[in-house]
Amino acid sequence: MYWIFLVLSFTHYLLDFPLQGNFLSEYKSKSNYILFVHSFIWAMGISIVLNYFGIFAWWKLFMLMAGHFLMDGWKCRQHYKKFNISDINSLYIDQTFHILQIMLCLL
Repeated sequence: MYWIFLVLSFTHYLLDFPLQGNFLSEYKSKSNYILFVHSFIWAMGISIVLNYFGIFAWWKLFMLMAGHFLMDGWKCRQHYKKFNISDINSLYIDQTFHILQIMLCLL
């Protein structure tokens, strides 16, 4: 299970940062459609790995996609500033949430 978590974590960081590209990174804060596309690509990538390990379920895809959409929307649109949360802390909260989503998929 530890190995699967490491592979999923690596996949998460790969999909959430370098494979996102500049276009998605810039415009996901301005367009719900672009934010949805980013969330869908991320959730599908994680789901492909889950399927490879034989632990995919449809509810996981929808949970990953919805959670990623909501959390990235919160972070990208700077809703955290209402709570006096710094930019770097919002990134930590965002990444912790995504890792918790991945851990939930291992159940």
